[in-house]
Amino acid sequence: MDKQLSRPRGEVKVLFDYKLANAPGMSTVGFEVTYTPNAWTPPHRHGGATVVAFVTEGEVLSGMNGNPPQVYRPGESFMELPGCHHTVSENNSKEKSAKLVAVFTIETATLEAVGYAGLTQLDEGWE
Repeated sequence: MDKQLSRPRGEVKVLFDYKLANAPGMSTVGFEVTYTPNAWTPPHRHGGATVVAFVTEGEVLSGMNGNPPQVYRPGESFMELPGCHHTVSENNSKEKSAKLVAVFTIETATLEAVGYAGLTQLDEGWE
């Protein structure tokens, strides 16, 4: 774990937040995640959200639920189901940046209760 502490973390920017008129009680929220060279996000979950991630720049290494990590390139996407354990989420390069857009579908009441920061729950010890 000590080796990971010195690595930069991904930077997150809110892109949009809408209540879904055709799905009462649900919201969709978009985030841009920027990984500078060698940046990462510690192991985490997204509670009750379904998350679709779309890589827009660079290469993102992603692994979930103990499965082998996979490299995603611009134009490729992956999905995290509710309760998914995202164990690997990082820039696959030590020289170039990487970006992805993560679109969350979540119950509006949950979003209002936990806010944007509460949508990513880091594993114990990584706070």
